[in-house]
Amino acid sequence: MMKYTILTLFALCMCVKSAYSQDANNPIDPSPTLGIWNRFYSDEQSRLQILGNMTYGKWFYRFTAEYEFNYGDQNLEYYDYDEENRGDKNHFNSANFLVARLFQSENGKHQFGVGAVVSYFHEQRWAAGGNFVSVSKLGTWKVITLLTLQGGDDIFSMEFQPGIYHDFDNGWYFRGHPRMLFNFRTGQHEVPLGAGIGKIFEPGGTVFNLFFEPQYDLVNTRPMLYTGVKMLF
Repeated sequence: MMKYTILTLFALCMCVKSAYSQDANNPIDPSPTLGIWNRFYSDEQSRLQILGNMTYGKWFYRFTAEYEFNYGDQNLEYYDYDEENRGDKNHFNSANFLVARLFQSENGKHQFGVGAVVSYFHEQRWAAGGNFVSVSKLGTWKVITLLTLQGGDDIFSMEFQPGIYHDFDNGWYFRGHPRMLFNFRTGQHEVPLGAGIGKIFEPGGTVFNLFFEPQYDLVNTRPMLYTGVKMLF
């Protein structure tokens, strides 16, 4: 599964031209965005995340939904949002909606936002809390952060995404953007680190952004692959 994903992304990157009109690595870019991302865990498990976001005026909106696929036949104890161990069953994980009020520095190089997030987890569990988002442009480098903290019945969790990007010629870029997950109720955490590459191109009126980022989970001591495609309309 992981091998075929890598080959497909590489082939697409080689066959299309680059685009420069939009900031495809800026989540606060006003262009409506749809992303389909996957995190692979040692060819035993993957989590597919569908994401949509948009900035309208001074407000940033983001919706995500996640589904988990298990390929093995063992009871694997990976990160989950509660104490239930569903082993090798495929299942819906969560969906959430985030909104943040945006602010900008005088020179326009720094944007940040604060707001609220509400989530629905499997088996009718709800949670709510706050969020912080930011994008800073430092020459050809870009630093991006996303932080959410939320709680509810039997839920107290945090998501932290620190990202760093460097642009190259012809739409290529370097990236290191892990998605760290913390479940303070169960003590199950996911803390990956890694670095990868991406390619931005525009075959028609839509901008596509493909990325490939190998990672390693420091807490659970396992390799991961974070990869996917993002489209700006």
